[in-house]
Amino acid sequence: MVWYSRKFYGLNVHDNWFSIRPGILNKFLIHSFNHVREDKWHPFLIKEANYTVELDLTKSKEKILDDFARTVKAQVRKSEEDGVICYFDNNIPKFVAFFNEFAKSKGLSPETNERIAYFGDALRISYAELNGQILAAHTYVYDPEQKIVRQMHSASKRFDENFDRNKIGRANKYLHYRDMLAFKDEGIEVYDFGGYSPPNSKDVIDSLLQFKLDFGGVKKVSSNYFTLPYYIMRNLYLKFGSTKN
Repeated sequence: MVWYSRKFYGLNVHDNWFSIRPGILNKFLIHSFNHVREDKWHPFLIKEANYTVELDLTKSKEKILDDFARTVKAQVRKSEEDGVICYFDNNIPKFVAFFNEFAKSKGLSPETNERIAYFGDALRISYAELNGQILAAHTYVYDPEQKIVRQMHSASKRFDENFDRNKIGRANKYLHYRDMLAFKDEGIEVYDFGGYSPPNSKDVIDSLLQFKLDFGGVKKVSSNYFTLPYYIMRNLYLKFGSTKN
């Protein structure tokens, strides 16, 4: 199980991933249980559907690549030929600086070192780099016990006029591929691309969904569960506060 605690207006908030934390007291504190893949019912928890795209990493490495759409396979191979290097580096300030530059150009809310650091040992950060320049970066929440990773952030240089957008797009896809292989080698069985809707919305971003399906991913439905205090606090925040929760 992955879980972390954070402060929200002085209150202790607990976010749990991939499973429901046992103990009756946990059902009455400020808890969320996110992306639970088993369908459960509990009288003290509020359930919401979570729509995502998953890729099966138990397939052979050859099969993983073979299941990519033809254009994605070609772009992955071209990026490899370009000499793009992919690696993991959990330097949080490095990622936040890169992400916030991307977020500003796309009109997204910035991240902070503190918010990223909440994930602790469950955090993984990967980069695609060429000639010393970072082209793309991903973050994941990583659970070796449940054998699943879920992508949390994706950022790139595609809005930077100093870079070739086609090359950036290829590098981002190549980074996904190299991340998949690395996680597979570590025993991870499910690569979760994350959702395909805007934050706190049920609308589908068709282009984002298709991007994920082109890797051979499959649409899945899991569940998020909230304790009543968490659910009330979350809804008040979404109504009167920021869109970031």
